[in-house]
Amino acid sequence: MTSDEEFASELARALGPLYRVSLLDADGAVQNTYGGFAGKTIAGTRIPLPGSQRSLLLEVDETLLIPAFRAIEALMAPQKMSELPTGTFTHVDRAIEELITLAEAQIGRPISKMTRAEKQSVVRFLDDRGAFAVRKSVETVAEALGVSRFTVYNYLDSTREQ
Repeated sequence: MTSDEEFASELARALGPLYRVSLLDADGAVQNTYGGFAGKTIAGTRIPLPGSQRSLLLEVDETLLIPAFRAIEALMAPQKMSELPTGTFTHVDRAIEELITLAEAQIGRPISKMTRAEKQSVVRFLDDRGAFAVRKSVETVAEALGVSRFTVYNYLDSTREQ
């Protein structure tokens, strides 16, 4: 294996399953592909390798960008307080959803593809940020994680014991 191939392979391993790294020859033809994903490629970029005629094609699975798009939408959607009905809260109403989006981004995968341990990490992340002080938050989190309220309480108990 050449140093370019070793680099591409190591990069794919370091980036994880939501990225695909392809080694391209001087003409742009794919020589080898490392890593991969089952989803659809949403973005890709060609990166020249220093000291080589070859380059890398780095592609990103669309599922990686979903939490980022949600966070961007949340940041770009603020309204003027004067336009909101009396008693409407902007950030409190969306706080749990925004925190869940941040947790997805931190873990690097959407909730639908998370393992049990990763979902426990989400609950720990939310608890550390006071999310469970908000009324009905356990129900909201349980629905988002695709688990029961009982499971969320078990995750909380486990997290708080540590």
